[in-house]
Amino acid sequence: MIMNTVSNLEALLQSVPRRFRKFDHDEIIQPRPEGKWSRLQILGHLCDSAINNLSRFIQLQCQIEPLVIIPYNQEIWVEAQQYIDAPSEDVIALWLSLNQSVVRVISNLSDTNLSRTCQLPDGSVVTLAWLIQDYYEHMEHHLRQVFSDDQFL
Repeated sequence: MIMNTVSNLEALLQSVPRRFRKFDHDEIIQPRPEGKWSRLQILGHLCDSAINNLSRFIQLQCQIEPLVIIPYNQEIWVEAQQYIDAPSEDVIALWLSLNQSVVRVISNLSDTNLSRTCQLPDGSVVTLAWLIQDYYEHMEHHLRQVFSDDQFL
């Protein structure tokens, strides 16, 4: 399962920057729909998600179980990072670099580490393997919003 996720992430590392660069400036800064994040802000949100989850993937390997997952305020992060005004190449480069790190970290996890547990904000306890899969599914969800289709590879 994890190796499929790794392969899927590696494919996204190739396709997402290429496809994102095809949008013109107006397409990436236009809120979708009105009042929602722009494509650039969504990609920035995925950077924030990578920052938070990369830390969790590493901490879960060495902290006392279950690691308690503390949520972050997504709206504040997107606003604080000023993605709406950031150069798109900077956000693409950040997304790419963070997810290359994610791939490096998750590629070599042992079965023991994959079975380590964390507690979600709702109180449920899940494994690191589940958290990694959830991270990928969250990314897929938002990439469908960015590219307006199911084929974002």
